[in-house]
Amino acid sequence: QGGEQFWVGDECQSLCSCNGITGLVHCVPNSCGAQESCRVVGGEYGCHPSPHGTCSASGDPHYLTFDQKAYDFQGTCRYVLATLCNDTTGLHQFSVEAKNEAWQGLPVSITAEVFVNVWGYRVHIRENI
Repeated sequence: QGGEQFWVGDECQSLCSCNGITGLVHCVPNSCGAQESCRVVGGEYGCHPSPHGTCSASGDPHYLTFDQKAYDFQGTCRYVLATLCNDTTGLHQFSVEAKNEAWQGLPVSITAEVFVNVWGYRVHIRENI
């Protein structure tokens, strides 16, 4: 159809569109975004949000978010790293939390515990003090 766009290539290297007047297809080099992957979803081939991501909490404490933003702060609380925002994604309810504690009386804190809740299981990982 005129104006229709579609991706071409094993890794979505080109984005093509159909000119409704001339009937010609024009393609330009393109690629998926940083948080996307080239694949078929719902019968549609193209760039779709990546099905996975990585975040982390470590050290004194260093946080790296799913969008690769780095944060360091010295709070001594329990923080939610990841959880399900709503039930429309089809994912099972889960949560990952990290707890920071003061370190040896210094004005810094460390990630001392991690809590994972998924499929009715609770996993608690604690630093060996």
